[in-house]
Amino acid sequence: MSTIIEKPIVDLLLAAGHVLLLTDERLDGDTLGSTLGWYAVLVEMGKTVTIYSPKEIPEQFAFLPNVRVIRTDDLVFADTTVDLMIICDCSDGLYIKDKLPLLPRRIPLVTFDHHSTNPRYGTHNIIEPGAASTADVVWRFMKRNELPMNKQAAQCLLTGVCTDTSLFTTSNTTTAAFEAAVELTKLGAKLNTVIENTMMNKSVSVLRIWGRLFSRLHFNTEFDALCTALTLDDLQEFGNPEIDTSSISNFLNASIDEADAILILRESDDRSVKGSMRSRGRDVAAVAARYGGGGHKLAAGFRIAEARLQESNGVWKIVKAVTRSNEVNVNFLKTS
Repeated sequence: MSTIIEKPIVDLLLAAGHVLLLTDERLDGDTLGSTLGWYAVLVEMGKTVTIYSPKEIPEQFAFLPNVRVIRTDDLVFADTTVDLMIICDCSDGLYIKDKLPLLPRRIPLVTFDHHSTNPRYGTHNIIEPGAASTADVVWRFMKRNELPMNKQAAQCLLTGVCTDTSLFTTSNTTTAAFEAAVELTKLGAKLNTVIENTMMNKSVSVLRIWGRLFSRLHFNTEFDALCTALTLDDLQEFGNPEIDTSSISNFLNASIDEADAILILRESDDRSVKGSMRSRGRDVAAVAARYGGGGHKLAAGFRIAEARLQESNGVWKIVKAVTRSNEVNVNFLKTS
């Protein structure tokens, strides 16, 4: 990465008094690990730091250092002392657009990401599409610019690297990701802590949901992918446990040779359907883009509002509900 690109960002970091850190809407280990890694480093630099998440943090990430300081109230955007914002692993920045009018004045926004579909919506952007995770993008930036590192930051960043590569088993795993893990471990990060909390610590309810998803595997011609589906009724049946569909899609992608793409469809309580796609060679970001989503070549996702899932003869499809005069007309979603 060119120092010409990075110098203005470093200057902003050094001059900032109060930094507002932002997570993505999809609360996985990479966005949380990258964001909390920045928190530990910026506090070490003597900055006032606030973290905002648009959603409550899943309990599986309760082990991360400083996770309890994350706020979910919009009052953080009204703070007149904030003079810099940083967002990590947010490929589209869509929810940020709704928050910007809440700011008392225009504030620089720096984005760190590894998704090729990121439109570079920040004032300054550090985007590395070839990176395995945003966490190792952040780590390399910190290392190049000699920012103060500590054990807490290392633990958070290692979590991001490990979870976004499913412990270095996904096809997007790079040499740089391994190098980052080694360096962060030398700084005091514990690999076993990440594994125990994000990969091994599964409840019976979560494992039963995995079983339900495995039983529904079928080939979906609309997406040209091996597909499965999770409904709100399924979640209610098993007690509404926290479930990370990206970890399941990563597992299937690494385990099944019969398809070049994996798709998990999931109903959300905001009346939308979300899709998580994985591949070992095919460009699934191009597929996700047709549905308003994005990501990078081998891992992408999308969200379709006002939709639900419907099963017919073992095949699950997305149906979109359009309300007119209190009547709901269901139309099958088309790729065109």
